[in-house]
Amino acid sequence: MLALVAAVARPVANVGGAGHPPVALAVVLDASMSTRAIVDGRSVFARLQDAARAVVSQLGPEDRAWLLTSTGAIISGDAATLSAAIATLTPSSGRGDLDGALRRAQRLVANGAPRTPVIALLSDGQRSALPLSPAPLDLAETALIVHVPAVALPGNRAVLDVTTTPERWVPAGRVTARLQSDAPAPWRALLNERTIARGTASVAPDSLATSDVEIDAVATDTGWLAGRVELDPDDFPGDDTRHFAVRVAPATPVRADVSAGPFVRAALETLIDEGRLRPGAAGGAAVVSVVEATQSVIGPAVRLAPSNALQLVTANRTLERAGIPWRFGAPLRDSVTVQDRAIDAPVRRALSDTEPAPGAQRASIDGATVTLRYRLTRTGATGDTGRVLLEAGGTPWVVAGRDYVLVASPLTPDATTAPLQGGFVPWLRDLISARLGDEGLLLRGAPGDTIASEGLVDSLQRRSGTATPVSGVALVVPDEPGVHTLRRLGRTVGVLVVNAPASESDVRAWGDSVWRESWMTGAPTFEPAPDRLAATVFDRAGGRSIVWPLVLLALGVLVLEALVARGLFAATTDAPSRATTRDAISPRG
Repeated sequence: MLALVAAVARPVANVGGAGHPPVALAVVLDASMSTRAIVDGRSVFARLQDAARAVVSQLGPEDRAWLLTSTGAIISGDAATLSAAIATLTPSSGRGDLDGALRRAQRLVANGAPRTPVIALLSDGQRSALPLSPAPLDLAETALIVHVPAVALPGNRAVLDVTTTPERWVPAGRVTARLQSDAPAPWRALLNERTIARGTASVAPDSLATSDVEIDAVATDTGWLAGRVELDPDDFPGDDTRHFAVRVAPATPVRADVSAGPFVRAALETLIDEGRLRPGAAGGAAVVSVVEATQSVIGPAVRLAPSNALQLVTANRTLERAGIPWRFGAPLRDSVTVQDRAIDAPVRRALSDTEPAPGAQRASIDGATVTLRYRLTRTGATGDTGRVLLEAGGTPWVVAGRDYVLVASPLTPDATTAPLQGGFVPWLRDLISARLGDEGLLLRGAPGDTIASEGLVDSLQRRSGTATPVSGVALVVPDEPGVHTLRRLGRTVGVLVVNAPASESDVRAWGDSVWRESWMTGAPTFEPAPDRLAATVFDRAGGRSIVWPLVLLALGVLVLEALVARGLFAATTDAPSRATTRDAISPRG
């Protein structure tokens, strides 16, 4: 009974024999863009693949094993299955989430008891693979073996950033590119597949310095135009090209009603003078009006709350006639802060504290103070119920729908400090051009990012022409650098520009130092030699399974018990003594 109970517990022990003790092994493979680097004619990723195949080839029938990548893939299986999976992998165009893969691996191997939990981490060791301040990781119960190939770092030329000013050209603008190189490097800029400029970036030798290139250009086409800045290819592919997009179209026409107030009218006059907007006549189908909510207008409009509470009834009747499913409630006279609830705010967890989060680059008046506002409430109307863009005191303050933007306060200094904010003028332009005009949505992200869509986009058309449905909550940035088209209800509503994170271009951040920092409890084992990696991994096992020896012991004891119960041993040993007793009591004559 004791042997059977012990066998059910599946114990292990340090005993001799061929093979290795059973393990629960997770192979974590770094597939970030930086692993594409070519060293001595081979990519770093190919070296990591070879090392991973060498490890999984040693798996035995009693082992449990998983393959995890920094791109989120999780594959379980035996040696043949995992080897085949490793052979099909390719590095991504982004940074990935190596930290998340490591933590998922730890949870998996912990469920493989009584096998020894072991994680083999294979990476180029680039610092950007982890956050600047990683969450603590407890390795007390898990053996971690880190393999970073000992290779010489390649030189790298890179396009780190490209910006356009303004984002909407009518039809001229400027492209600014930041280039990194350790030697003079030829570059070329293209817009709509037409070369608009070329030159050579001059930097100090061996300094890996950066330089900015400014290009003034005039677009010959209209609509959304895709562009890129590129360098000659080097041994660090993936960052030699960076994409951008511009919207080429006439400025949005706008009309400011007297009821909008002097601050709004002054801001719009500034935007018209700068060419960001153009004046429009009342009644035009494409003209955006900025009015007090009591005024009836045709077409898209920014509607401001009335300054006089006695006009609320008129304002709500006007909203009802316009089909807007929001109503003004009781006035609230307190001091609260505006909080940004923009629909295009990113929802993913940032992996690097040094890089901006993805999404649209929109102006904001976040942090402004509101002293007079009206409580906004939705009615029971169906259809376009609008989206909350800004909140004040935890209640909706600015909401937007298909052809309206509704503000719960007058935009005057006695109601809010928003008109005095530095970002007020560009924020107002965004409301008019991006929300109500035809400027469209310009999103930026890196492969693997997740950006909130909130119903603005229902499909993503890739550069190849294939369309991918987008949920009403968020879209996942594809692993394909370039300019992709955002569509809703069959029409183009914007573009998504995908580029690799600039941090992936820093070849000076390679090495295993990030895995030697104090954020881990327990010391990992470092094995830079690929031919010794498999032995190092399986040497961490705590012992071999002794389940079958215990089962055989139990069966042996049962057989022995059966023999004893049948009296076989008693008949053999007691026969001479019984014969002697009979002789002693027999009568003698």
